[in-house]
Amino acid sequence: MIPGGLGTLTVIVLLFSVWHASYALGVRLTLVFFAITAVTSWIFEEIGVTTGLIFGPYHYTSMLGPWLGSVPVLIPLAWFVLVYPSYVVANLILDRLPVGTPGGRGHVVGLVLLGALLMTASDLVVDPILSGPSFRAWVWETAGPYYGVPLQNYLGWVVTAFTVYLLYRSLERRARLQPARPPSLGQRGMPVLDEAAMSR
Repeated sequence: MIPGGLGTLTVIVLLFSVWHASYALGVRLTLVFFAITAVTSWIFEEIGVTTGLIFGPYHYTSMLGPWLGSVPVLIPLAWFVLVYPSYVVANLILDRLPVGTPGGRGHVVGLVLLGALLMTASDLVVDPILSGPSFRAWVWETAGPYYGVPLQNYLGWVVTAFTVYLLYRSLERRARLQPARPPSLGQRGMPVLDEAAMSR
């Protein structure tokens, strides 16, 4: 661990993810992607903690800092740290490009499902460590068969990540399918003005 612990590490990786997304997607789509991820993951986590219906019965400890409701503020930020790289990898696997392309609805659903499965696969590593005895960032009320993690947790991850990707990719597809704005009168006149200036 680095100085500052898990919180500092999460923020550092988050900044790298946001920086890369801003370069690859543009600032506007990055902000949309981040907002969808943070809000959706917080809603699912809040429901999960208070009811146990999504991920299985669990609760967070004080290790992750200040909370929003029943969920530490760090958790929605950490979701983007995993959501964005899984988005890029899914694009590379299906399209051989790091960003989404405006394909048909079936193609989008394929990318959404692949991203959700990749995201959940990363939790096969993350969850046993962070809920294990070394960190205990959260505690499972009933231990499951996979290093103490219940299998319902992974189904919850698929559902949550699928929702995040479906919301974002639907907006991304619509944005990429929009035709470019026609040039303004001033822009159309630029070559004429340039030609006039060059002839002087």
